[in-house]
Amino acid sequence: MTAHQTIKHFAMKKFLLFIFSMNIFQVILAQDISDMLSDTTSEFVSATFKGTRLVNFHTIETAGKHTLEFRVAHRFGDLSTGSYGFFGLDGPASLNLSLNYSFDGRFEFGASRTSVDKLYSGYLKFRLIRQKPKRPLSVSVTLLTEMNVNGMKSSNAARPEYHYFADRFSYVNQIMIARKFSEAFSFQFAPTFVHYNLMTNITDHNDIYSVVGMGRIKISKRTALTAEYCYRINKYSPEFSNNHNSIGFGMDLETGGHVFQFFFTNSFGINEAQTIPYTKGDITKLQLKLGFNISRVFSI
Repeated sequence: MTAHQTIKHFAMKKFLLFIFSMNIFQVILAQDISDMLSDTTSEFVSATFKGTRLVNFHTIETAGKHTLEFRVAHRFGDLSTGSYGFFGLDGPASLNLSLNYSFDGRFEFGASRTSVDKLYSGYLKFRLIRQKPKRPLSVSVTLLTEMNVNGMKSSNAARPEYHYFADRFSYVNQIMIARKFSEAFSFQFAPTFVHYNLMTNITDHNDIYSVVGMGRIKISKRTALTAEYCYRINKYSPEFSNNHNSIGFGMDLETGGHVFQFFFTNSFGINEAQTIPYTKGDITKLQLKLGFNISRVFSI
């Protein structure tokens, strides 16, 4: 494929994604207007997902009213290391610690620190629309905006060398659209935009477009199977061409105020600005990592 063909191919994908998004928004806006004109005392669908994240990515869920959530996320090394590396348990490992809070159950803000790139993050999340029961076209919509700062020393940075503090920043913006089809099955679709202020090469894209899909199948009162997949739209940049789409699959276990999430993923980074453009694990070579998320909520 020539450079001109690649540009045309990428432009067409962006255009089709834009048209698709506009069609979705027409349905959503129609739903929102209908909701405002209808009885506001009707109930909303709850527990589309059991956590504010599934594997690597956010769900439409936010913390409850006056609720603080503490989350520990951990990824081991590759299964491909075999018995010598104890199938990745010997490491290297990545760790993310996060706190998030909501005072009204719809607007959430949080902060986290990831060991990979010593990344500090802050985000805002808002449940714009909530699904109502017994409405075929009713969906939930949540908006997310996130800012990240790379904390690596400039001389040791794995990618570009930072000359200015602003060079360290990256941003994530996401529109999450989900529906709980039944008590057993939920699905979410999320157009996602990632921006890096500084890239390694002048030919690299500062903007990364992707679509994240995820699903949850409940198999018992407190257990569910989960899966997620991120498709990168403009993956032809030299910086990303040898990387892979992020994938994860596993299980949710609920125990009182805790939610344990166990899974396998090909992503080593835990933040969206890491998993979307920089996932290097090739699942065909068993470059999967055992990981877990543990969350604990507190009423404040």
